[in-house]
Amino acid sequence: MKLKRFKEKDNKSIGIIVFTIVCILLVSGVILYRTFAIFEVKINQNVINGEVQSMGDIEFAFYQDNEIVKEAPKKSNGYSLDTSSSYCIDMLNNEKISNVNWNYENWSVEIKNVSTTKTKCYLHFKKIYKEELLNGAIPDLGNGRLVPVTISETKGPDLYTGDKGGNVYKADITSDWYKYADKKWANAVILKTGVEDNYRPGEQIPEENIESYFVWIPRYSYKLQGNEETFNSYSTAEDKGQHVDVQSFYNSIEGGNKGASNAFEIEFGSKDKGISTTLLSKGDSIVHPAFEAFDSNGFWVGKFETGYNQNSDGSVMPINSWNKAGAQHNETNSTKVIIKPNVYSWRNIQVANAFYTSYEYKRDLESHMMKNTEWGAVAYLTNSKYGRCNEENGETKCEEVRINNNGSYITGMSAKEAPICGYTNSMKDCNSYEHVSLTTDGTKVLSYYNKASQVASTTGNYSGVYDMAGGAWEYVMGVMQGSNINSSPTSGSDSENNSGFNGPYSNDSNDESKINGVSWPSSKYYDLYDYNITSQDFKRGHLGDGTKEFGPFYQVYYDSGTTPRTIGSYNGATALFVSGYNPWFIRGGNVTDGTDAGLAAFDNDYGRANVYASFRVVCTP
Repeated sequence: MKLKRFKEKDNKSIGIIVFTIVCILLVSGVILYRTFAIFEVKINQNVINGEVQSMGDIEFAFYQDNEIVKEAPKKSNGYSLDTSSSYCIDMLNNEKISNVNWNYENWSVEIKNVSTTKTKCYLHFKKIYKEELLNGAIPDLGNGRLVPVTISETKGPDLYTGDKGGNVYKADITSDWYKYADKKWANAVILKTGVEDNYRPGEQIPEENIESYFVWIPRYSYKLQGNEETFNSYSTAEDKGQHVDVQSFYNSIEGGNKGASNAFEIEFGSKDKGISTTLLSKGDSIVHPAFEAFDSNGFWVGKFETGYNQNSDGSVMPINSWNKAGAQHNETNSTKVIIKPNVYSWRNIQVANAFYTSYEYKRDLESHMMKNTEWGAVAYLTNSKYGRCNEENGETKCEEVRINNNGSYITGMSAKEAPICGYTNSMKDCNSYEHVSLTTDGTKVLSYYNKASQVASTTGNYSGVYDMAGGAWEYVMGVMQGSNINSSPTSGSDSENNSGFNGPYSNDSNDESKINGVSWPSSKYYDLYDYNITSQDFKRGHLGDGTKEFGPFYQVYYDSGTTPRTIGSYNGATALFVSGYNPWFIRGGNVTDGTDAGLAAFDNDYGRANVYASFRVVCTP
């Protein structure tokens, strides 16, 4: 069929019509672009009157740094939805009907409780805050599973803290919610099961809705402070009865580390930018091995010792009916994990149960029980200018993290005054501790919510990690191998005193093994140490674990006693290596240990359930 030719007049008329239509479309397009950009996004199903409804088309206007754009920014561009200025409007009634959230895992908008499809939503995106100092090792919120928060000293309403500190607020991740240059470490929380993150930036999150707190430890490299001779050294010294002046003695040590005054030099950097060497000369920098094991840009450490949720209904708000005995359970039960201030520390649990409780807690966040090297990573960062060290008159001075001296093993508490003597086996004024109830100050101990308790933090403020000095000893995943050079990790000392993991017994002349326990996880989840019958062989320490670099080590006597105690140069803390009788590391010290407790403290145990020992959870998303 032949097409009909238009006459010249017809051509002119059609041309005018086409031109007019094009102009209208262009104008309409401009108007559309200036108002709403249509973009297909994944939208949650809507529930109306208890029934699931399908969602129709919704119009969206996308803004990037306050400029209108055609679509949402790409996932890799480093933007976040500004929920404080994003909202939806019911166009039929011309009223605001919904707030919106962003699913960072699926990179899609989530809108709930919209009863009409005649809806237009304004989505504002802002650049995510990244502190340049961290050089790429920025907090990883696990695709939104961790809720970023700030913890304020500002007085404000709170269910049971009143005007005291410790109030938690949803952080605006487009602003400086952390700043390591100012000793302000990044914090995040996991909400109680069933509680949704509908909080707006700046809005307070009630304590009863929080299940666990975590603190971000960015990947870093650090300079070695001694040499191989220093790391392997061991000497003895007597100091009979000099309780008050012990620290000045350690600070006078020539060579090696000089107590808490010797700060670690740290440089942050992502796994693509970090420094790594294999040399062992003074001044060389190495990436801390805690980050290399998981090839990560950092990890989230439990802000407090792990607690046991004693409430049968699953609620996590501390109540006076809780008690310290109710937090002692030797079981694997991740549903009972709470990591909060003012709860009773979970004690009397075998290492294997503690590990698998931690491992199963949040698998999507690579949760696990803290390793010995991870403890060291927190300790070194604390003992740097980003933690408890400051410049004074051109000299670096480092403060010691205050001991938690609460005899009831309540998390987050602090000694009112620093202890001035070491382990005494008795409650003395120089080494005082006391039992108080939840959220209560005593004459010698301060509740977490008392602002003065911040001296027990790794930063000296609410952003740091607590319970790393005193409280309960903490089992870590650091264990000695069996006496055979090719042996697997030991289970424990013997059939009565072991971790629950299968493996040889370290104190068994018949080379027997535990065979009815649980299997070991991948080797990345624990630090393995060479066998030795003595607890005085410090040569076996790993760089970064807070054993080698906290030497040299010395023997001292307390109360004119006849049995010496071994201590390290950093703060005079207890220093005993894993041995034939006690193949598992414990860290931090106990409420009764006075100056022997601290970040640098390490001792050994069987791996058995111990009423003096707890554990800590780490997440590496």
